[in-house]
Amino acid sequence: MTENQDQKLLWFNFLKTFTRALVQINLYKPDHPQVKQALEEGQALLGQIADSLGGGDFSVTIDHDKLLVNGVPLVAADKLPNSLKNLYSKFRIQTITFSPGAGGDDLLALCQVQAFKGEAKAFLAERGIEKIKLNEAVYAKVEAGAPAGAASVTAPGQAGAAGGQGQGQGQAGAPQEKVAEKISGQNFENALATVVGRVTSDPAEQRRVIELLEAKFKEAVEAGVTRALEEVRREKKKVENDMARTESVMTSIADGVVVVDKEGKILMMNPQAEAISGKALSQLSGKNIVDLSQIENQVVSLAKEIKSENRADISKEIVRTGPAGMAETVKKATAIIQNEDGKIVGAVSIPTDAVKLKQVEQLQQEFIANMTHELRSPLTSIKAALEIMGKDAGGDDASKGVLNTAIRNTERLNSIITDILDFSKLQSGKMVFHQEGSPAAEIAKEAAESMRAWATSKGIDLAVSVEPGVQHIYADRRRTVQVLINLISNAIKFTPQGGTIEISADAGKESLAGFTFFSVKDTGCGIKKEDQGKIFEKFVQVASGEKVGGTGLGLSITKAMVVMQGGRITLESEPGKGSTFRVGMPVYKGQGEQQVFEQVPEVKAPEKPWWKKLLGM
Repeated sequence: MTENQDQKLLWFNFLKTFTRALVQINLYKPDHPQVKQALEEGQALLGQIADSLGGGDFSVTIDHDKLLVNGVPLVAADKLPNSLKNLYSKFRIQTITFSPGAGGDDLLALCQVQAFKGEAKAFLAERGIEKIKLNEAVYAKVEAGAPAGAASVTAPGQAGAAGGQGQGQGQAGAPQEKVAEKISGQNFENALATVVGRVTSDPAEQRRVIELLEAKFKEAVEAGVTRALEEVRREKKKVENDMARTESVMTSIADGVVVVDKEGKILMMNPQAEAISGKALSQLSGKNIVDLSQIENQVVSLAKEIKSENRADISKEIVRTGPAGMAETVKKATAIIQNEDGKIVGAVSIPTDAVKLKQVEQLQQEFIANMTHELRSPLTSIKAALEIMGKDAGGDDASKGVLNTAIRNTERLNSIITDILDFSKLQSGKMVFHQEGSPAAEIAKEAAESMRAWATSKGIDLAVSVEPGVQHIYADRRRTVQVLINLISNAIKFTPQGGTIEISADAGKESLAGFTFFSVKDTGCGIKKEDQGKIFEKFVQVASGEKVGGTGLGLSITKAMVVMQGGRITLESEPGKGSTFRVGMPVYKGQGEQQVFEQVPEVKAPEKPWWKKLLGM
């Protein structure tokens, strides 16, 4: 492999790792194992890239339809994952430059900027990020130039005393409409002088009349303004009273006070607010108030527009950050009291105990860990003892049948415990996948052989077929085998005696050419169309309208394992004609070839943990 190819491979690996970090930071906290692993890998790759460039900068540019690295075209822009393209388009970024020494904290800030509402540069500057620079694409609309000259308006001069008499004499017999035409283009003072000049030709008298008319005009204007202001003052006082009352209500239910500037940056906090945030003012001063939500168990509700505005209506939108479950709990714990005019005059609230919620979550995790451990240890011993007894048993078929039944039940219990453990790992984010190039044919055969004994005991024919030349997949081999075992186990449960189950591996066609597909096809009872949409939900197990035994977690876990490795899973079924599950896993491109990172999963976090639903929280 040439030096240029090695360098491009480093670039691809970094972009793939960075894209994975962008996705995972939306799902997990910064200290989550998967996030930390992605950031550590990204930091290591940036160090290798800096070394390969002799300590120079590493720039990534999206220019129209291409992605360029240090000016070198690398891949078409339409091949990029949405999470990476959205980062560039949302903040109008053209180039991201990584300077030598950029580390995991710098990458974390760059990933977190995607949730920021303001300017990306300001976000990085607030966090002191200097090793990553953003070059925004600026599009300016050029307006047509203004005319070189402007028309000038010359106001007619006021007639002097010497000419006043002649003017009065010359206009004595002029029609009245000519005066209106003359004063229409004059300012107030000149127009007033013109009219008065028609009344008297004496300059002294003219001045007295003008002064008298100006005084009367001023008096009339002041009276009109006073009447108008009286109504405005009444409305202003009403608004001030409503605001004062609302402020009194809100401050009566909260001791802490935080003062922010027009950008939402913290200026001052009283001791109660410091106690709530858990940090001193010296640590939080200058930071944006919404960043408080990164502190555990805090909810921040902030008006989208916090600057004073006296010329236009401000937005009523509220920005709310913090744990979704906690925010909903706080909202449901408070009721606003309004008067008949719809104004806030009070509030009703009940205490929300965040500590208790956290304790319930901790107890749930500890319970699952301890319970599965306590069950698995004796179960393993029981199974081993039953297998020894089965080998030592004589020719009594009845005794052997009882022992075989007991062994199968221990295996079933072990499978249930494994499901619970896997589900707990997925919920807590502790399930880590080690993806590498794995042979699809061997995975299909290994999964089939693991389940052949059970299928044979039920009189079901288990067949394996692999398309010639099928490519290796980029996946965690052990987890992918587990995925197929779950699907085969599901097929065995719902396939009657004498039925068949076929496991196959084939290459994706056309737009799916980047995937290798595994199929598990059975001749079982099938699934109604209205039930197919919920077959992958947690604690659901449906076939032909009948519920069967088990945890109902198998297919939910299976789908999560597939999606988290960048794959996809589909179901085709018809009642009475069996079901076919198809699992597509990304094709492994091999070392030295372009590793297309468009398969990075755009995974959405579950709406609520299952235990919250169970407890009605």
